Amino acid sequence: MPGPLYAAVDVGGSKILLLLAGEERRLVMRRLLPTPERATPEAVIETIAGALDGALRERGLSSRELAGLGVCIAALLNFESGVLYEAPNLDWHEPIPFRELLQRRFDCPVYLENDCNAAILGEVTYGAARGHRDAVYVTISTGIGAGLYLGGEIYRGSGGFAGEIGHVKRFGKGRRCGCGSYDCLEAWASGKGIARSAGVLWDEDDPETGSLNTAAIFDRAGAGDPLAAAIIDQAVEDIGLALANLVTLLNPSCIVLGGGVTRHQAALAGRIKEKIERYAVAPAVKISPLEVVAAQLEPEAGVWGIYAMSCR
Repeated sequence: MPGPLYAAVDVGGSKILLLLAGEERRLVMRRLLPTPERATPEAVIETIAGALDGALRERGLSSRELAGLGVCIAALLNFESGVLYEAPNLDWHEPIPFRELLQRRFDCPVYLENDCNAAILGEVTYGAARGHRDAVYVTISTGIGAGLYLGGEIYRGSGGFAGEIGHVKRFGKGRRCGCGSYDCLEAWASGKGIARSAGVLWDEDDPETGSLNTAAIFDRAGAGDPLAAAIIDQAVEDIGLALANLVTLLNPSCIVLGGGVTRHQAALAGRIKEKIERYAVAPAVKISPLEVVAAQLEPEAGVWGIYAMSCR
């Protein structure tokens, strides 16, 4: 096949999305794979390598002919060093030289990026934030995270850990977060946090209760259940307040809302925008325009963002 080929991978706790594409997003292969049950770094890399090798062999090619490989992952990592420090969804809690391990397996340039950073680059390059130089991508899913695009480039902070808005405090009272601290935004307002709040009010083991996952709580609220509605209202309040503080601090022109919760709840973006406009400093929402929009590339914003990075 003429022209360079790029591999882009989004590693999740249960699934790995792998794309093989040429220039201008010309898709050659899209494959969704289960994350290895015993997801050691080596096992994840071999899963990626095996799928890529197979896809390339089908086309009479080898991994040596890849022009670039980009991998994004929900993790605290340093883009410059390629060291991954924390990936809770994979139960990785020690420093891992992940890019170095990938580079041993692939001869092409390798890029490793946080999934939210990759997602904002995807949305700025191809999606809902095109034309913006100061934009934020916020994922509201099992957890809550953000990718910052400031002054026309990804902002990572001094150690690569910027954007962890899911761990701002203090929300609620006495709930431990997956990061090890207490009362983070994520512990109360993420999909998992909403389900935990429901578990306090209802017994999931009761056959009459049914599932207490996030979708079920939204369904209950929509059907008029006042307790479910109160849980959702509080989550919206918390998210809106956290994002209003972010707007006051950074003055972006666009906030892109992504993740599973917002993807399946179309009205959520409007409700969150109302909270931002109520709580943010007035000039940041009344003088400089602020768009609050749903992601266009979901659920593939991250993988297309890391593709864009690999092509540069």
